[in-house]
Amino acid sequence: MYFDYFDHDSVESINKALDDFGRFLELEGPYDGVIGFSIGALLASTYLIRETKLHLTKALPFKCAIFFSAAAALDPTALMTGKITLLEPLPDQYFLPGLPTAHIWGRNDPLWADRSERLSTLCDPQERSIFLHDEGHAVPGARAKEALLGSVRAIRRTVGKAALA
Repeated sequence: MYFDYFDHDSVESINKALDDFGRFLELEGPYDGVIGFSIGALLASTYLIRETKLHLTKALPFKCAIFFSAAAALDPTALMTGKITLLEPLPDQYFLPGLPTAHIWGRNDPLWADRSERLSTLCDPQERSIFLHDEGHAVPGARAKEALLGSVRAIRRTVGKAALA
């Protein structure tokens, strides 16, 4: 059994989760960065892209974002029209320009490996760090030392870029 932030088949539920996340950030922030795993990464990336694409805020609420085994971002424009679709990458257009991001996923992830890669293509290539490990749908831990160390290096690069900005 597990819990989700929203009902995957409900536009209203997804939009409510995005709005709730925004209200939480207003009340509890500011934060330097966001870390999301799986559906949490989908929620965080969709929120950030919505804020950027629809110009809902003057500045992004984070200096960096770290995505583990991410589900791909949803198209915020489609959500506004009542549709749930993945955001399509566009040639030479990035939805989070200037935001340092880390994308960490397992080559053996049966759920989201392709979607993690898709999310990485939506982010600024000058600012993104990508690390693929040999684990599955998981955040690397002590049992996977090389995967853990590679993840830490990607995160350090991302946080380092954010600190310089």
